[in-house]
Amino acid sequence: MKNGFTLLEVLIALLAAALISIMSFDFLSNTVFLKERIDKSIVNDSKHSKAIHLMRLDMMQAVPFKLKDQNFNNLNNVFIGSNEERILTFVALNSADTAIFNSKLRRIIYRYKNNDLIRTTTLANNENIVLSHEILLSDIENLEIYFGDGLDDLVDIYPSLNVLENNIFPQYVVLNYDINDKSFYQIMGFFR
Repeated sequence: MKNGFTLLEVLIALLAAALISIMSFDFLSNTVFLKERIDKSIVNDSKHSKAIHLMRLDMMQAVPFKLKDQNFNNLNNVFIGSNEERILTFVALNSADTAIFNSKLRRIIYRYKNNDLIRTTTLANNENIVLSHEILLSDIENLEIYFGDGLDDLVDIYPSLNVLENNIFPQYVVLNYDINDKSFYQIMGFFR
């Protein structure tokens, strides 16, 4: 009597091993693809949260410092906002700056250009000296920004005609925008 496998048994075992390998490969490739999508989503959500948090922090640190234009003329405004490329301009007290001999006041400028949200900081009285420039978010679409002292009387430019010179900060800043086919509605405000 001979011990061993018949050719048919060996072929059936190879077929079973091949089927198990194919199913395992398909499962593993789907798992890798899903992991890459989740990792990308986490990175994008983290960037988004960081950008919104930084905007809120800047607004919390805003001070009523009258702005000057690029020619050093007084503008008699402490805040300028619009739906143009330059959406927010104000001065904030940078508490993270550890410089001893320099002012901690920084002009904060947020721009919306080429679907990017850009944050620039300059000296408070001299916009020509750029201290930092950073793209916070990319691929933003349909950005709209509104300002007002109530959510029912928002305007798209601040100060508007009904706000006099020597204005103060608006109570609310509302942002509407889309990123990666998701719509966002952010309500922010200044502490007065």
